[in-house]
Amino acid sequence: MESSVQEQVKAKYGSVARAVAELGSVQACCDPGLRCCDPITTDLYSADQTSAIPEKAVRASLGCGNPTALIDLRPGETVLDLGSGGGIDVLLSAKRVGPTGKAYGLDMTDDMLALARENQKQADVTNVEFLKGEMENIPLPDNSVDVIISNCVINLSADKDRVLREAFRVLKPGGRFAVSDVVVRGSVPEEVRKSMLLWVGCIAGALEESEYIAKLTGAGFAAASIEPTRVYNVEDARHFLTEAGVDVDAIAPQVTDKFSARSCARTNPKPPAANQAAARRKRPEMDKHYNILFRCTGNSARSIMAEAILNHKGKGKITAYSAGSHPTGHPRPEALKQIESAGLSTAGLRSKSWSEFAGPEAPKLDFVFTVCDNAAKEQCPYWPGQPMTAHWGVADPAAVKGTPEEIARAFHDAFTVLDRRIGLFLSLPLATLEDMAIKREIDQIGRL
Repeated sequence: MESSVQEQVKAKYGSVARAVAELGSVQACCDPGLRCCDPITTDLYSADQTSAIPEKAVRASLGCGNPTALIDLRPGETVLDLGSGGGIDVLLSAKRVGPTGKAYGLDMTDDMLALARENQKQADVTNVEFLKGEMENIPLPDNSVDVIISNCVINLSADKDRVLREAFRVLKPGGRFAVSDVVVRGSVPEEVRKSMLLWVGCIAGALEESEYIAKLTGAGFAAASIEPTRVYNVEDARHFLTEAGVDVDAIAPQVTDKFSARSCARTNPKPPAANQAAARRKRPEMDKHYNILFRCTGNSARSIMAEAILNHKGKGKITAYSAGSHPTGHPRPEALKQIESAGLSTAGLRSKSWSEFAGPEAPKLDFVFTVCDNAAKEQCPYWPGQPMTAHWGVADPAAVKGTPEEIARAFHDAFTVLDRRIGLFLSLPLATLEDMAIKREIDQIGRL
């Protein structure tokens, strides 16, 4: 059931993304199955909002509400949009959280991700990152986002309980969850329900209002509040239902006030993890300086880029190093070019053996991250300081064969993965987490 639903969703939304990208509009715009010109998707955003983002982001929006209007976003916060589509809600959120904040978009459809990234480029918004993945398995660590939004997408999942548990997992203590989705109110005959839900695009079926609240509560959320934002009537769906062979007048009394787009706002009541850890054990190194080593085999590309990123982002509180078991002797030119294009310094970067970090005069290491699979299989030397270790494997850009543009793209992609993981690592409250919790978090980051 779940894989079948996912394939239907990918096919439908992929076709919409391709049409918008290639033609500038949805080709079958008046096909209610695509829901691009019907009452579900119209008039959801103000003129001020739509004028501030690329037109293609607006045209690719197939939501049933405006989740950015449901919640107060604050400067510096991290926002995650589940099922981000063409990126409209991500781009709007990014502007509200400002340059010190971050907006993630999660989508499983390659065509939508390509369209969203192009919209991001046109909007010239830098505090945005679009991730490929499923909302049943969110590729972010625990307690990593302040706000989750979603626009008529959770109903597309065949496993809504898992989606809500994942949302609860990645929200920080006190985080907020605000979504727009279609909700059924009260009892509706099954055939009528199927026809209406097919019209609004809920392939996996919408939840009844009380059932939605129960699932949210079961996932751990508190402070439930569901408010209708738009009530659908049979006239809205007359054209679609007639085409499907449904006697619209006969079912009208059974539809009235039963189907609506509703905003669902929740909070995550988890007590702050930092407070929990501090209550168990006070760590003395509140202002500790950390030494971190990235290791690889050749120490010419991935580990070199990671060293540059962390030394830049560590702001003097962290010293990053890199080394290899069989160093090539010089960094790859493509890696240095990628570092420079990101505005980072390449001063002092060199390819070196990890034996430099195994002697008595070597800096005491706090963490060692392995960024290639080959090095992960090798016997490591003794590291002074008994550091925590984790495997953060990244595809080798130096192994890519192709045009200069394709090779440059491979280095850019590797840099992006490393940058995201390092950013997540820096968000961890190292001074207050217990060792086992830190180990669990750095291992999880390596799987993202």
